[in-house]
Amino acid sequence: MKKTVISVLVFFIILSFAGCKKGGEEKAPEPKKQEIKEKTKLVLWHSYRGKEKEALDKIIRSFNESQGEIMVESLPIPYDAFADKITAAIPRGHGPDVFIFAHDRLGDWAISKVVEPLDLFVQEDPSVAESFSGAHIKSLSYKGSLYGLPMAFKSTALFYNKKLVNKPPETMDELISLSKKITDPKTETYGLVYEAGNFYFHSAIYHAFGASVFDESYKPAFVSNESVESFRFLSKLVKQKIMPEEITSTLVTSLFNQNKAAFVINGPWFLGEIDKGVEFGVALLPILDKKSAPSIKEEKRLTPFLTVEAIIMSAKSNHKKEAFRLMKYITSDPQAEIRLKEGNQTVSNTKLYEKEEIKSDPVIMAFFEQQKYSVPMENSPEMRMVWTPVQMALSKFVRGESDFKGILETANKEITNYIERK
Repeated sequence: MKKTVISVLVFFIILSFAGCKKGGEEKAPEPKKQEIKEKTKLVLWHSYRGKEKEALDKIIRSFNESQGEIMVESLPIPYDAFADKITAAIPRGHGPDVFIFAHDRLGDWAISKVVEPLDLFVQEDPSVAESFSGAHIKSLSYKGSLYGLPMAFKSTALFYNKKLVNKPPETMDELISLSKKITDPKTETYGLVYEAGNFYFHSAIYHAFGASVFDESYKPAFVSNESVESFRFLSKLVKQKIMPEEITSTLVTSLFNQNKAAFVINGPWFLGEIDKGVEFGVALLPILDKKSAPSIKEEKRLTPFLTVEAIIMSAKSNHKKEAFRLMKYITSDPQAEIRLKEGNQTVSNTKLYEKEEIKSDPVIMAFFEQQKYSVPMENSPEMRMVWTPVQMALSKFVRGESDFKGILETANKEITNYIERK
């Protein structure tokens, strides 16, 4: 009996120890789960295609992989709808955090508070603007504030087909003479092919005559003698029959790729449209000389509009600090070199043009030199009122109408009315 009691006691003691051990295991604190910080998402809109898009995509992947705090989603938007989508979407909070566009709409967007001024960001990091020229920074400024970081500059230059011509002409008289020899309507081969009915392209002739879009009082100046003479010159150029009728951008590309266009006036975006088998060069636009235009006061190189493409911050972004970090990254010298070499962009970073390998590229350097002979396009809201009336006037001149002063007076009046009703 005594042994039995002892055995029972031992049994319960063992159970109690087992219970304590089990209870201890249940009460032991579980290891804390590591907290995963959610990345900040940024949305970028652009209208790039082809090699430009491939280069940008590569840069965005690199940015996303280089850090763990921000994730960028890049969305391509058709160019024709881009500006309207920005104007409509951002005020409602549905647009991107950052977007890429030319500088000419900045005045409108700044007034409407669609875009964010960058002054405070640049004050904190002044080095961000060191790689850009003063002209590019000025183009992205409106009423004393900076509204974008420069990515690329774009203007027209002279493309020439090496199968049809040995070297580019230095003057307009030479260009016209060569074009007459080359033009053969039977084989649909032409000396000069460009969108003559588009004021963006006509601007090179317009400025070479000494004309300006606005006068000193900032009123439309299309009735000036210089303006009238520039359109008269265009009419004479059309009558030379060295260009096809009704020229579109598609026709320009098609004829050049078929070796049926000797000279083309176009911008750096045209590089991505040229077939690999086409031998071509790019040169400065020719000088408007007195032989071709006796009415000019002085000989001057054709001077096109210059546009500066920029990355711009939405005023409605909830992540402005992160957005500026992305903007700095995309416009930095290493990423600009990718855009230049792989995307065929004429980038705004001036330091790159000091590199021997880039200085030895005649195509890139031709566009770099042409910007010295260019006029930065106005970024004011008034500039937007110019296009439609002037395009209408241009179409009349291309069709052969010759009331230059009367047609331009009508255009000038329409522009003035648009501005006053704005």
